[in-house]
Amino acid sequence: MDHWKFITVMVTVFTFTVEIRPMDSFLTAYLTGPFVNVTLNEVSDVLTPIRIYFGVIGSFLVFVSSDYLRYKPVMIINGMLGMAAYANLINSPTTFRIMVTEVCLSLFACIEMAYYGYLYSKIEDKEHYQVATGFAKSGMLSGTCVGSLLGQLVVYFNDCNYSVLPYYSLAFMTFATVWVCFLPSVGNSKTVIHVEDIGDDDFLNSAIRDPGIPNYSSTVKNSNPNIAPSAILFNHFGDFRRSYADRTVLMWSIWYVIAMAVYTQMNLYINILYTYIADESGDEHLLLNGLVDSLATMCAAISTYQIGKVNMNWNDLGYTILAFISLAIALLLSLGYSSKNILVVYTMYICLDTIVQSTFVIAMSQIGKQLKHDFYTSVLGFNAFLGIALSTCLSSLIVRIGMSLPVRFLVYSSTFVILGVVYGCAAVILATRDKCTKRRFNRLP
Repeated sequence: MDHWKFITVMVTVFTFTVEIRPMDSFLTAYLTGPFVNVTLNEVSDVLTPIRIYFGVIGSFLVFVSSDYLRYKPVMIINGMLGMAAYANLINSPTTFRIMVTEVCLSLFACIEMAYYGYLYSKIEDKEHYQVATGFAKSGMLSGTCVGSLLGQLVVYFNDCNYSVLPYYSLAFMTFATVWVCFLPSVGNSKTVIHVEDIGDDDFLNSAIRDPGIPNYSSTVKNSNPNIAPSAILFNHFGDFRRSYADRTVLMWSIWYVIAMAVYTQMNLYINILYTYIADESGDEHLLLNGLVDSLATMCAAISTYQIGKVNMNWNDLGYTILAFISLAIALLLSLGYSSKNILVVYTMYICLDTIVQSTFVIAMSQIGKQLKHDFYTSVLGFNAFLGIALSTCLSSLIVRIGMSLPVRFLVYSSTFVILGVVYGCAAVILATRDKCTKRRFNRLP
């Protein structure tokens, strides 16, 4: 087996196992049930915002530390946070233990970018990034599918008793933590800082291994690097400047940040919306959250796997593709506001999750192809940090205004409408400019 395939399989097994968390699909139902007895308003306005606010801290720590810690230790910490989260949900937790769980789950969710940083750092040929990303993402979604289906079956055969679900989640989280310990270490950074590399503008003259990427030159490996500590910060900022100066990175990053902010919000409140609609209609027996989550992630897993194998230049039609995708997502999210039928909302979530997760695979792989080695999590993690920060601001605004749950989904839908219009206009402008350029070129003698 090729080395990149071996690494991809190892990471996929981890992403599959770490996502088998049956508790997640029924967390709101468990907290508002007789074993814990928290009100729906407390879950929506007190506990869920805790996860959003700590997500900002977690995503910041991930993007500034993962590249330097070499990814694997961060993944181990991730597993330990998951174990702590579900251990605190066992045996009718107190309000304090629930808050600890929310904090741990928040930090846990932020570390996903470290998986891809590890994957990219162990694969030399960037042409394999899209396939590897598709496999890892499909493994992650398949794990979510299995976890959701397992949760649905456990609840069904235990007469709607949610108290046993934390034990299942804790068991799989423990296995995933042990598994990641056996992953090959990344080793020391491939990119070193030398005093002679610092230019007059305090930025590195040698910044990347791949000379084919504009604005970068080849990095020289040295077994005894002469590190200039005062240049590290300038080097990091210079790498950011060069990365985001690339139009491809900027195009996909802007969409990814905004989409992730709204998708994070939607994911946190979708289970609350299910319970809200069930309470309003009085059809609590229709709660099929686990089954719906499993169907959504199964469809998304199949889609991301197939997207990973599609060989096309996504950048040529990037603005057009993102415009249509944004408008389709906006249409689906509007159903969360307009529909009072829980089956329609279930269908909306399945379609939405499939589209968003597939587009995330494309975005991450396209961004990763433009980045230097050992700088993957810094950019991808910074994008995630911006997404979580934007999600936090949006959540704080919504809570202050006191919007009802359906109205929140209307706000999410409006955000994607704006995103679709902006990218659509950008596609038209670029197409017009390219056409004019071709005409001027053809007129030349």
